[in-house]
Amino acid sequence: MDVHIPVEPELSESEEEPVAGLSASEFTCHCCYQVLVDPTTLTCGHSFCRHCLANWWASALPRVRIDCPECRALWTGHPKVNILLRDAVEKLFPAEVSRRKQAILSDPGFCRILQAFQQYGNRQAPRAAPPQNPPQFNILNQPPFNMLNLQQFDIFNPPEMNIREVCDGLVLMLCCIAMVLLVWRGFSAESSHELLLSKPLSRWSTDDVTLWVEHLSVWTNQYKETFRREQINGRLLFALSDEGLSAAPFSISNESHRRIILEELHRLKQRRVSLSLWQYKDLNLGKTLFLQMTLHSFPRLTLLYLFLFDYGDVFLPFIHISCPAQTTQDSLIDTPLERPGWSQWAEFLLMYFLLPYQLLSAFAWHWMSVHYWTASAVMLHAVFLSVLDVYFFWTLLKRGEIRTLPKKIWQEVLTVITGASSFVLLWPLTPLFFCNFVFYFNLYICPFYTAALVKRTLLQTDTQQQRI
Repeated sequence: MDVHIPVEPELSESEEEPVAGLSASEFTCHCCYQVLVDPTTLTCGHSFCRHCLANWWASALPRVRIDCPECRALWTGHPKVNILLRDAVEKLFPAEVSRRKQAILSDPGFCRILQAFQQYGNRQAPRAAPPQNPPQFNILNQPPFNMLNLQQFDIFNPPEMNIREVCDGLVLMLCCIAMVLLVWRGFSAESSHELLLSKPLSRWSTDDVTLWVEHLSVWTNQYKETFRREQINGRLLFALSDEGLSAAPFSISNESHRRIILEELHRLKQRRVSLSLWQYKDLNLGKTLFLQMTLHSFPRLTLLYLFLFDYGDVFLPFIHISCPAQTTQDSLIDTPLERPGWSQWAEFLLMYFLLPYQLLSAFAWHWMSVHYWTASAVMLHAVFLSVLDVYFFWTLLKRGEIRTLPKKIWQEVLTVITGASSFVLLWPLTPLFFCNFVFYFNLYICPFYTAALVKRTLLQTDTQQQRI
């Protein structure tokens, strides 16, 4: 018995029924939450309207964003329109897609952003290799005629600028300037006698006194061996009088010679010694580098060390300059400084625990009249370091890890000691040029690296908050 199965007539292409189970929510953009228009698929697999993706790309101008709006994964290359998905959406929802395209084309802002996005993609697209045929001579490609073929600058579509390359070029330029300044300072360095006059008299050694006697005049050379043999240092020189010079062991019988020596000595006693930064570095190079490195990483521990082991020479002048008293006048370096008052200690301790780098900024403010640009660099660096210091403690408090602070500090101290141990062991063999380079690098170049670290830290925080 034959069974006849009825055959349904085929529907034309215009009469096809929509696929069961599919709705508009399956083809919506996760930026505008409407039906996809020119859907563009990223390397992570997510698809968005092309104008939505272009708007996201231009949302951080002058920088551009190349991360997925949904999962923040970076895309590679330049996103292209998903042709298969576009055709499917246009067939399923023709009226909605047509309405949205007309709205986009009527918006000049979207049109401008889409054009810039497309031009960015054209610049990123790989180009074919040039032909291997040897180029023919063309006089228009030779100077000065090739100036006619230069591409004109378009103010509306400027060339892409890489911030990292600009920063690297700036750091290289500053390093070159520092090298030139080091060479110039090496050839124009002050003599030993001029450097000696910037040193406090109470700190003069026997060699310093001998050098001073030698530079007084030609006739004083006959007395320098006596000063060397008797081991006369700055404190003994300060106590010399006319009777001491006329008696043994000096036995200077010439009255005019004694008078000239005493007049020069009186001038030294009355001289106000105010060491500049460069003079202090020349006199105490090792201590200067130590303070630079330790104050950068451990300001609180370094100030505590100076209070315990270098109170009179470094800590006392530092607290008087960074936290001056209301009635304190400028004092001599040779004369002992008064003990800080209670108001000075209160101000110092408050800044010590909260913002220790601002103590360095207040100390650098004292240099403004002499070292304007150097003081500005130090104060700017102190601001950047204060931001990192506050962010570090705020992160520990927010995460509830404040108890781990001593452990973190100890680990950081061990890291610095391990890294600097080789430098300390090789200190007698370290050339002066290298020490000067480290000094100027920490003074002028390090603020740029700290600024980059602050930017990277804050941007990372903003990204994490957006993900949350």
